[in-house]
Amino acid sequence: MNCAYLCIGSNRNKEVNIKRAEEMLRARFASIRFSPLMETEAIGCPGAERYLNQMAVCYCEEPLDEVQVTLKRMEWEIGRRPTDNATGRMPIDIDLIQWNDQPLKPADLQRSYVKEGLRYL
Repeated sequence: MNCAYLCIGSNRNKEVNIKRAEEMLRARFASIRFSPLMETEAIGCPGAERYLNQMAVCYCEEPLDEVQVTLKRMEWEIGRRPTDNATGRMPIDIDLIQWNDQPLKPADLQRSYVKEGLRYL
């Protein structure tokens, strides 16, 4: 059984897109748990709207590469496009930040809102 830690964020149509991501993730990962929502400043994109962020933890038997493809597909279905990073307008971002004991995005794991969300989980 694999353990995946996710960081979910949106700064465009935030509440609707986060709720849709939650629904899609719940449908795909039966054992998923979510932290409370947190509003945060945009990082690395001056002038971008504030984000709504949330952490999640789920367990699955699928391999890492399959889970990554699933998450990218979910982002696409919610409306994420390759140009979103450059514009600072993010409909949804679902980052797989840790897989089992392996940090995949170590810098993200140091962010205060990520630490706070992980403490809740």
